[in-house]
Amino acid sequence: MPVFTYKVQNNDGAVLTGESSVDSRERLIELINKNGYKAIEIVEKNFITDISQIGIFKKKVKLEDLAQFCRQYSIMLEAGISIAGGLEVLKDQTSNPTLRECLSEIYKNIQKGLSLSSVMRFFPEIFPNILLSMVEAGEASGQLDRVFVRLAEHFEKEHKQRQKIVGAMTYPVIVLVIAIIVVAVMVVNVIPTFGNALSGMDVELPKLTQIMLKISDVCSTYWYMFLFGIIALVIGVKAIAQTKKGKMFLDSQILKIPMVSGVIKTMMTARLSRTLATLISSGVLLIEAMEITQRVLGNSVLIEKMNKSIDSIKQGRGLTQTIAEMQYFPKLVISMIKTGEESGNLDFTLEKAAAFYEEQLDVQIQKLTTFIEPLIMVVLGVVVAFIIVSVLYPMMSVYQNMGSY
Repeated sequence: MPVFTYKVQNNDGAVLTGESSVDSRERLIELINKNGYKAIEIVEKNFITDISQIGIFKKKVKLEDLAQFCRQYSIMLEAGISIAGGLEVLKDQTSNPTLRECLSEIYKNIQKGLSLSSVMRFFPEIFPNILLSMVEAGEASGQLDRVFVRLAEHFEKEHKQRQKIVGAMTYPVIVLVIAIIVVAVMVVNVIPTFGNALSGMDVELPKLTQIMLKISDVCSTYWYMFLFGIIALVIGVKAIAQTKKGKMFLDSQILKIPMVSGVIKTMMTARLSRTLATLISSGVLLIEAMEITQRVLGNSVLIEKMNKSIDSIKQGRGLTQTIAEMQYFPKLVISMIKTGEESGNLDFTLEKAAAFYEEQLDVQIQKLTTFIEPLIMVVLGVVVAFIIVSVLYPMMSVYQNMGSY
């Protein structure tokens, strides 16, 4: 993503500077105009002269970093420290260099009289939409400290959920990688050795052995083509995912994978409930909360369904009816949303729904990994058995024939 340095002027005539990572120059101009500033100069940073801005050299700001920042900032605000005073402390204490640099820029602009939310919007690559909207709502309501408490809780729970998913899938992935390496070594090194031994015995090999030797020969000779094919496949899938139709197709197929689709459905339900609860409790309007939530879901099929729901809400329909018409989320969460709307405690019921489905997600992930691990071992056992039988069977036949003489 390109990085731009900018120089803007506010309504009082003060000139402000900074930098932002956005999709294009047009997108940055849109952000500048949205915040009521006038663009004076926008320059894209040079790839060669500023190598520190290249993605692989610049440390990313993770959920854990955002959670820590929000938690520390909320404590300072609750203690009565000013917005600028809190940033002055955190910009020196934050361990992530990218976030530290960002907070320094925000602090400089806050000192010039700008609002926190308006300055943060110039760093969309660091601060997600949920944070930006909630900070803006917190400024309007005068409850910025409580908003950062909710944000800290939101990011902490999101981080823990991701850690659980990664932790649960780590062992199966390791087993799968080891299995692939074992099979590759047998096909490329072990089988050719037995093949040479069998060819010197001048015997007719069974069809199974001939097929295995042919597979081994092809893999040993054209291994680089297989490697190239895998790389080309990965690049191709990524290229397809960059297009709207391609991403829609891939996302729709992901939602159809047996067992995995159930886990994704629970994950999306928990994410929808948690995000809406956090936003609504902070005073963000329902339509804006829905628009932010659809981006958090990350699946283009669900985003399209959410767009239709947002249009329905704009026409005056209730949240319960529009979510039900998506025909994706469970009936339980729809019933809880209905109860929340009728009682006027929508944020509370959504929070309860999020907690329930997060627990369900933990159970489903555990079941999935319990199923995947033995499945990998069974497949590995079948492949290894096939290789051993195809190689040892003709050798046993030869030894039996030699014993009969």
